[in-house]
Order: sequence, then C-alpha cells, then structure tokens
Amino acid sequence: MAVLFVFIIHASWLYNSFQADRAARHGAVYLGTTNNYAKAKAVAENYLAKTQVFSQIKNVSVYWNGNFPACRVETSMKTFFPGIPKILNKNNPVWSKEVQIVKEAVAPGEHKYTNSSEYNWR
Repeated sequence: MAVLFVFIIHASWLYNSFQADRAARHGAVYLGTTNNYAKAKAVAENYLAKTQVFSQIKNVSVYWNGNFPACRVETSMKTFFPGIPKILNKNNPVWSKEVQIVKEAVAPGEHKYTNSSEYNWR
C-alpha cells in the first residue's frame, strides 16, 4: 500500500509540474501576442485552476524579459506523507508535507507580433 501511495503522489507531482510549465507557456505567449499583463496572468491562472490536483496556486507573474515575454508560475502541492518532498528533490532540506513547484517560460519570437514596426520585414 505504501509503495502504491508513493507512486500516486509521485505521478501527481509529475502531472502538476507539467501543468505548471504549460500554464507558464500559455501566460508568456498570451503576453507576447497581446501585451495585456492582466489577461496574460488570468490565462495562466485559469489554466492552473482547471488542471492542478492536490495543489494550490501561490504566485503567477508575467513580465518582459528584455525583448521576450515571460511568465513565472509558483504552486505548492500537498503530499499527505512526510518525507515525499525529500524523495522528489534530494536537495530539499525540509521533510514537510508540501512540495513547491516553480516553472518559468519565455516565448521568444512572439514579441514580433506585438511590435511588428520594430522588425524589418523584407
């Protein structure tokens, strides 16, 4: 039973990690194509709200990283079992019942759609 439980938690962590990455990508692409900070943040938050399991959104921020739109997503996932954070990340000094998932995405190339006058179209 313990092995099955650890497997389920690990699979949930992998799933949530993937979904946090996808949410960051959605936010960055939306910012790059519309330059609307509030809507880009809402797009990433809505994606997380619909896809995350056993976790909650801590912070979503969208910003321009030089000429490239970027989005950073921070979530925390409950593991329901002490020691799992240490198993998932051996550098984690905490054996608590919560794992932090942080993903950041940059969308190079999307900026040209927002500010096409800055590019020389031949």
